[in-house]
Amino acid sequence: MSRQKKPLEAVSGTYSAIPHAVLDSVAFTGASHPAKALLIDLVRQLNGRNNGRLQLSDKWLKGRGWTSKAVTFSAKRALLERKLIMLAKQGGLNHGASWYLVTWLAVSNFEGLDITAMDYHPGAWSFMDKLPLPKNASAVPSNGVVKHSTAPRDGVAKLSTTPPDGAREALLKGSTTPPDGDNVYHQYPPVKSSRPIVGKKRTSAPENTGRPA
Repeated sequence: MSRQKKPLEAVSGTYSAIPHAVLDSVAFTGASHPAKALLIDLVRQLNGRNNGRLQLSDKWLKGRGWTSKAVTFSAKRALLERKLIMLAKQGGLNHGASWYLVTWLAVSNFEGLDITAMDYHPGAWSFMDKLPLPKNASAVPSNGVVKHSTAPRDGVAKLSTTPPDGAREALLKGSTTPPDGDNVYHQYPPVKSSRPIVGKKRTSAPENTGRPA
């Protein structure tokens, strides 16, 4: 039995290993660049016996060059959603920093964690590789993200105001013609206006004196 030779380009010293299966997974390849960078920084803490006790405290992140809390929060959320890491212990006031684990390694010590050996099984990172593809999709896009678009392939859909079977007439139409025929215009002679005669005083009606006029 021949002994396996040492690779010519073997790594010397300590190093952090991420399996190729993880690096090629949909969860990793589809993640944002800050999320990938944060995962690599987090893996630097591994020493072979502390998975589940990895931290992302502000002090530690600042020492690694992370200055934006918004970017850090978004990257950490992406790693959790893609199940590349998991929360092992919730931190907070008087409880210190939260602890995390990477999901491709086993946890050797569950003491002090919020999870038990029954709660955790390595391999959660691969769940996105097992998701079914949408209909009429031959493969997952190169970035690992499958998007469902409501826009047609040839551009943005336009809303038409014409019904598909043609224009329709309104049920109620305002017509200028009465139902029993056309209107006929009758011309009447103008009414003369009464005007008082200048110079004459208009007399009132005679009083009723009881005597014949």
